[in-house]
Amino acid sequence: MKNEKLRNLSRNSLSRLRKSKTTISTTRFHELHVKRHEFVSILFSDIVNFTPLASECTAPQLVKMLNELFGRFDKLAQENDCLRIKILGDCYYCVSGLPVSRPNHAINCVKMGLKMIDAVREVREATRVNVDMRIGIHTGNVLCGVLGLRKWQYDVWSDDVTLANHMEQGGLPGRVHVSKETLLHLNDEFNHEPGNGSLRDGYISEKKVETFLILPLKQTVHKTNSGSNRFLGELLTADHSLPEINMRASLRMSKFLDTWGADTPFANLKDKSMAKNIGETSLAMMESNLQSLPCSNDTSFSSLRSLAPASLTSEVNKKFTDDLYSKYQKWFKPEDINKVLLTFKDTQMEKDYSKQPDSTFKYSIACSGMIFICIGIVQVIMLPRSSTLFIAFGIGVTLFLFLLFVCIIDYLVNHKVMGKKVPSVVVRLTSILTYNTWCRIILSVITMATVLTTAVITVGDCNKNMNQTLNQTLGEPGTKDCFYASYYVVCCLMAMSSCTVFLQINFHAKFLVMVMAVLAYNVILHLVANDIFDRMDAITHHEARTEIFETRIKGSIYLAVHLITLHILDRQIEHTSRLDFLWKTKFKVEHEEVETMGSLTKVLLENILPAHVAAHFLQSGQHEGLYHESYDSISVMFASIPNFKEFYDQNVFNKQGLECLRLLNEIIADFDVLLSKPKFSNVEKIKTIGSTYMAAAGLQPGTKDMCTCCYIHNHNDNESMSHPIVSRTYSGQSNVSKLSACDLHVQFLAERRGLQGIPVRNNYHIIILVEFALSMMNALEGINRDSFNTFQN
Repeated sequence: MKNEKLRNLSRNSLSRLRKSKTTISTTRFHELHVKRHEFVSILFSDIVNFTPLASECTAPQLVKMLNELFGRFDKLAQENDCLRIKILGDCYYCVSGLPVSRPNHAINCVKMGLKMIDAVREVREATRVNVDMRIGIHTGNVLCGVLGLRKWQYDVWSDDVTLANHMEQGGLPGRVHVSKETLLHLNDEFNHEPGNGSLRDGYISEKKVETFLILPLKQTVHKTNSGSNRFLGELLTADHSLPEINMRASLRMSKFLDTWGADTPFANLKDKSMAKNIGETSLAMMESNLQSLPCSNDTSFSSLRSLAPASLTSEVNKKFTDDLYSKYQKWFKPEDINKVLLTFKDTQMEKDYSKQPDSTFKYSIACSGMIFICIGIVQVIMLPRSSTLFIAFGIGVTLFLFLLFVCIIDYLVNHKVMGKKVPSVVVRLTSILTYNTWCRIILSVITMATVLTTAVITVGDCNKNMNQTLNQTLGEPGTKDCFYASYYVVCCLMAMSSCTVFLQINFHAKFLVMVMAVLAYNVILHLVANDIFDRMDAITHHEARTEIFETRIKGSIYLAVHLITLHILDRQIEHTSRLDFLWKTKFKVEHEEVETMGSLTKVLLENILPAHVAAHFLQSGQHEGLYHESYDSISVMFASIPNFKEFYDQNVFNKQGLECLRLLNEIIADFDVLLSKPKFSNVEKIKTIGSTYMAAAGLQPGTKDMCTCCYIHNHNDNESMSHPIVSRTYSGQSNVSKLSACDLHVQFLAERRGLQGIPVRNNYHIIILVEFALSMMNALEGINRDSFNTFQN
């Protein structure tokens, strides 16, 4: 009668809970990550007599033994298209038909169960340790997903899951116990006999389920016996001083499981041949990429699974190479940059490129200044030494020195070459030159114009005296006779080269300046100072003309070729600079994505494992072995909702149990929220098993003393802080040490909660869990008020 009332209440309690929570807050309902799957087979297994064997093992031995054993089961699950759900102690359960539907799900589970029994039988016969496997399988529908906010673990729920669990409990060691529903999906592929599960389990009897036992395959037994005998012979041969009969059972089993060679978690992170282990990863990870595919496409997954390890490695390497090539194509798309103008087609990227600060501008000014000085030296030696030359070069040198000083003032101040007392105007001007694009362009053009003009500034001086040198021969250089006027062309070429040193200036602007300079030089060569070059040719070649072209024609050709060469070089520099900017931009995006993915991975890993365990595997060089830790004193709590199983029901009103799980998700989420409080920082959620919440306190290694004081400082306890000795100690008025004050505080709290007689150092774990349990009860009371239920914790 009570059960019937609870099931009737479940039809309207969730709607009331929603209405109540919507009134309080529109965001209080947590998202439910649960989906329904039909026609799947659930396998539950348990290792018989493993508990007394585990009691003989140390922590490293137990962890290694379980890893070898369950690693073998994971490989069997992968081979038989089963998805491992969870490990509960020595209980292992998996499902076939998730997340990809499979018509042979029941056959897969039976094959998986038979191979698990063979594996454990191999251990038993090789080590003479009395362990066995009990398997239970049932076929039906499940709800699968994760519940709560922390320590997510993929799980399945339904009445069929409960029945599969009881099929294992009502089974026999060394046998696969199946329900009639599973037997109907086996298509007579296995021999069977009556299971009589109702005689061994009350739940099966209550549900009136007919059960059967699958008959084992004889050929597998013979194969197992030969391998077991070979191991016994090798063990006795290897160590004559320690007969096998005198070895501890746990040691014999550990030695045998070492021969299986199960993978160590995270061990392949630094291995260059990491691809070879991909075939051994979880089936869930492999099938997660196929969730969006229809069931008819399942053949693609089967073909992938059929690959041999060597072939799989080559396939993975090929996939890795293809990914690199696709990444290359993604980064270096030809349509990103205009082929003619060398501008980004993305307007925003073009703006970002043009606004780049130019940290090399000072070097460009310095190089241009060096070219300017070289032109001055050539003109002083070979061309007329007029006052115009010295005035022009004096102004130019002053300009370059001022610009160079302004550009390097930041460098001098930052490297303490100069004192900090620099005029703010100079510092601001330096910042403008570095970060203001238009200011740099204007100054660059002024600098180019200065150098280009100075290259021909003394041409007018030659015109005055050229008529006097008509019948003369070449004289000394540096006079106004301009015997070496061809050096003007050399100076022009050098001046044009100064335009190229401004790497961050757009090549269109530099090309425009150089074109204007070439036009101006040609005007000077052929119109303004043509008589200088013609008569210089006459003086030089008055005896015999050996040159094909005149100096003016050759100068124009030199200028044109030099212009084209510099333009090609500028285009190359511009293209390289823009590619570099494009790579940096995309690398920055990729780097941010990697950092985001790394942060999400860390958060996800810490949401699955305790924080200190996740840190152990995330640290470089710490993931070569299994993690294990032994504790002398911790507190463990199992908090269950005993009447939730009676509340849970599958009908059309609650979407076949989905709404019942929504309520359970709210309860677990409220419990998880409590863990975010500072005073519960030492409490670690372990897992949820159905409606049972498992937590522990004191799992952080090396924090025994710290947690005591941490609990006190995080716990708002006015009563204990009013204790005269504790109060005087924390206020600095007592000679009692801080740690002693922590002990005193914890002892006071223990006495107040009736925990006398427990050592002080053990009290804080118990107190924290007691406080957490009380808070869980208060949270559950709030759920009961909102949903009009009577759940108890």
